Amino acid sequence: MRSLGPLVLALALVAGCWAQGYIGGAAGYGVAKDLTVSSAAGSASTGFKSGAGAGAFAGHDLYNLLGGELRYLYRFGDLKLSSGGTAITFGGHSHAVHYDLLIYGRGRDSQVRPFAAVGGGIRYFRGTGKEHAMQPLSNFAILTKTSQLKGLATFGGGVQVKLLKHAFLRVEFRDYFSPAPKLLITPVPGAKLSSCWMHDFTPLGGIGFSF
Repeated sequence: MRSLGPLVLALALVAGCWAQGYIGGAAGYGVAKDLTVSSAAGSASTGFKSGAGAGAFAGHDLYNLLGGELRYLYRFGDLKLSSGGTAITFGGHSHAVHYDLLIYGRGRDSQVRPFAAVGGGIRYFRGTGKEHAMQPLSNFAILTKTSQLKGLATFGGGVQVKLLKHAFLRVEFRDYFSPAPKLLITPVPGAKLSSCWMHDFTPLGGIGFSF
């Protein structure tokens, strides 16, 4: 979480350059959809464990019903691999940075503003566990202590509620959609993942301040 402070400051500086700007923080819980890795030995489930996430956002109103927003999210979540009665985990987390367009259902002066969001950016995955010469389920895949940068698309929506003149509450749901980090989850020769893409479904709640 040490990287969160400088990013919040950077987001504040960006927002400060925009008219009708705002900045805020959000937290939630990500639920990643499992992937399947198959080989001649059968199949195993793999991916990232569900876990908490926290981050920051800064944005502005481009028009009355259209906004732009820069976001950061730190996502806790170890890697996992399981088959039959055997299951292993491996330390890990990710950082997501993206820019979104927000399409509002009501104007900027409304008390309640439902919105849809779509955007894109990057996601940085890190495996932080301890590697062993003999890893269980190594006939399917190897979980590794490395890092990998991937592209990211995000879709979702929610509602923004004005609490005070310069403060608002936001509740939203996001799907973080990115290629699977195959350097962290490496199928062994003769095995392959069921999909090259992974989803991370994340409900979030946050507080923002406008200026």
